[in-house]
Amino acid sequence: MGFHICITNEQALPISISKGVYGNVATANENRKIIWGKIKDLYAVKPGDFIILYAKNPSSRLYGVYEVTSLPYICSDNLFNDENQLYPFRFNFKIKLYFPNTVPAFEFYSLIEAGKIESLISLSRDTNSTYRGIRQLFESEFQEILHLFYKYNPKTDPSKFDQLKIQNTNSIKIEANEINIDDIPQYNLPVELLFNKIPSLKNFAILEDVLHAYIVYNVLHNKNNVKETLGLLNFNELILEAPIFKSMQYRSDILATFKHADRVYYYSFFELKRNSKIGIDEISQLIGYLKSFAVSKSLPVNSYEGVYISSSFSSELIDYLTKRKTVENENIISLFDYKIDNEGLVTFKRIV
Repeated sequence: MGFHICITNEQALPISISKGVYGNVATANENRKIIWGKIKDLYAVKPGDFIILYAKNPSSRLYGVYEVTSLPYICSDNLFNDENQLYPFRFNFKIKLYFPNTVPAFEFYSLIEAGKIESLISLSRDTNSTYRGIRQLFESEFQEILHLFYKYNPKTDPSKFDQLKIQNTNSIKIEANEINIDDIPQYNLPVELLFNKIPSLKNFAILEDVLHAYIVYNVLHNKNNVKETLGLLNFNELILEAPIFKSMQYRSDILATFKHADRVYYYSFFELKRNSKIGIDEISQLIGYLKSFAVSKSLPVNSYEGVYISSSFSSELIDYLTKRKTVENENIISLFDYKIDNEGLVTFKRIV
């Protein structure tokens, strides 16, 4: 089960709530990178996940607790009745808990400033926040926000409500390598992307976000042996582009946690590069981040790892990490080479 905060606006909000459809906005002249960033975030959502809607400006408030009922899809019809922009990046939802009183955003940001919501610490000043409408939350962070809803609704029984009419979305399924980004405004019927094949150029993903989306989709849906290959069989939570430090704007492309008895016992930090040769300098930087994170969390040894996925690694780096593993077990770094064939099929090969 995943937890998400979904940014919307006050014009789209009433339609979204009445129809049970969330749509992340698309504006004119968005480039390929921005669109694939939105697709990556969209496909981190799956049926059964919980969401909270956040309407930014002018009042900036949090609305309700909902449960996702559909796989994500792309549709550019005028459901949201907006002449200026489309909301094509969608999924359907139903009410999970009903709270008549909303939560003002300052309460939400107070939790961020207090360090109780670490996955969104850069939200207010994030240059990507204008298009990253869907953000992953840790379950503990979701519970902190849930407490705010109870605070503003102390006499409410959130289990009593009239359920939304569940949308039945029949989507057209296509492989991710078949989508033409320029055609998205013409998708007037729901289109669901499958991530068995992804768009590539010279055997590499066209963008890091494309590779990112492939990994996340296949891990969440347990497809194409990605969970097994990357060591994520028993993961508990998966957070995309998680900021690791408040003062340092370092992000882990993917942060996976392994949890037992309501306590996180292990962290996996993933770095993805589309087509870069990774050497000792890059790994030294990652090791530095991991050590700083471990100190800040007072983590024991063998409770975290760094995983680098790229198209090439220097022989010097491979030799260094191979020798390092023979003398110590902490701060382990794993290297995975990836390739994409002419049909868009992805393969990973463990190097170290």
